[in-house]
Amino acid sequence: MNVSKESRDFLDRLSIYLFTSGKNEKEIREITGELEDHLHEAEKKGKGVEDITGLTAKQYMDQIAKEMPFDKMGVFKYALVLIFGSIAFYVMGDAINGTMNYSWIIIIGLPVMTLLYGVMVARLFKYTAEKVLSKKKEFTLLMLMGGVPLAGMGGVVLLGLFIGDTAVSFGTTGRVVGFVLCALILIGISIWSKTLIMIFLPIVVFVPQYFIERTSWSEETQLMMIGMIYPIGFMISLGISLLQIWLKERKQTA
Repeated sequence: MNVSKESRDFLDRLSIYLFTSGKNEKEIREITGELEDHLHEAEKKGKGVEDITGLTAKQYMDQIAKEMPFDKMGVFKYALVLIFGSIAFYVMGDAINGTMNYSWIIIIGLPVMTLLYGVMVARLFKYTAEKVLSKKKEFTLLMLMGGVPLAGMGGVVLLGLFIGDTAVSFGTTGRVVGFVLCALILIGISIWSKTLIMIFLPIVVFVPQYFIERTSWSEETQLMMIGMIYPIGFMISLGISLLQIWLKERKQTA
């Protein structure tokens, strides 16, 4: 259904706001679908979003969110996907480097850091949905967020190196099996989520890292370059996935 750009932007922001508030996807689609019908009819009469809702965008989003139940199973499902996806990504890197040795600090700390990062990302997207921000500010916030997992997980790894004793260690066979399992998990998540981020992210991170580690550069230079790869790779993969979603939605609404 054709609605104005202002109404389409509002519907997209409302969907993101409700989703990051822990609401059920099916119910979100039903609500935004009904609202789209109302907006379409209202625009024929020269009315806009606030004429229909009677509230500001932020107030309306809050009101709808309060009326919808919290989707516990949905949030639990996404939490599991986030944890398994991040662990698979981390372990795949170790399998490539041949260093699959883990202390309890890493085994416990990485899932905890992943969940905290997931909460931060949800809060960020909720913030960008409820406020009309410039593309420059949104990009800056996403870039900053891209460096958070590197800093957080890097801190856990360093802590594990200094005070953690190895609890689990894998040999050559374990590394091969681990790599294959991690690849299957990342591919499965990409198929389930219908985005390419979990496929592109390992490629744009680990391939450059593999070649950087085999250069004649100093260790400090290599670490600096590898440290830059993670947030840049995250942004590239996220950009590709967002473009894929945008093209799909545009095709559906055309």
